[in-house]
Amino acid sequence: MLKKSLGQHLLKDRNLLEKMVRLAGVGSDDVVVEIGPGHGDLTRCIAAKAALVYAIEIDERFRDVLGRLEREFPNVSVVYSDVLHIKFADFRASRRIIVMGNIPYCLTGEILFKLLFEKTGVKGAYLTMQKEVAQRIVSPSHSRSYGALSVVFQLYAAVKMLLSIRPALFIPPPKVDSAFLSVVFNDATMPDQGLITFVKRCFRYKRKYLRNSLAGYYGQDEIDGLYGHLGFPATIRAEEIEPEGFVEMYGFLGGGRET
Repeated sequence: MLKKSLGQHLLKDRNLLEKMVRLAGVGSDDVVVEIGPGHGDLTRCIAAKAALVYAIEIDERFRDVLGRLEREFPNVSVVYSDVLHIKFADFRASRRIIVMGNIPYCLTGEILFKLLFEKTGVKGAYLTMQKEVAQRIVSPSHSRSYGALSVVFQLYAAVKMLLSIRPALFIPPPKVDSAFLSVVFNDATMPDQGLITFVKRCFRYKRKYLRNSLAGYYGQDEIDGLYGHLGFPATIRAEEIEPEGFVEMYGFLGGGRET
């Protein structure tokens, strides 16, 4: 019996699971950390291609089925833990890892930001999540779904929605459509919590002018200076600014000095 509280919706379609592994580019030299193996259907497909697979499972009721999987595939090791409590760097050995998983939709944000702040050890993440969230992450500026999540992940990674997945392909079917998303982190910059907070601040009143979102944190002269420096019209909204524009704004306003 699956637990609703753990957001357990299992994918069983072997062709789909094998396609996911292909799209993730898993090869014989790769170490893969899988989030939430469940019955091990995706784990089997990964294990057939990867050097090592670490499957992180919080639900100990899967011990029997996953124990059989470990015996069948010597390159699979199951770790019974909450993924939010592990460190991805512990699994990287001499190379960066690939993270895969059909993740609990209620924990999507927490898992994404955990990956972001541990990205030095992560080559890329390939995750099944609620389609609406995936669309927000890949959304371009000037669209209604573009927001803080879009900006943050497009600044630090190349993101792409690889597949749309119908509810009927899950057991039990979720009430929403799903998507398979790739997040391939860049090596250039480490995440800046101050910048991330600033981006969220800019989208606080998403449908209003950007000035309204910043007014409570900066003086009128600073905002006027910012608009003059970047050539912003008075009516600009956060959703009209490309991700790199937020970095320039943040730097102009003094970086992390504001509270």
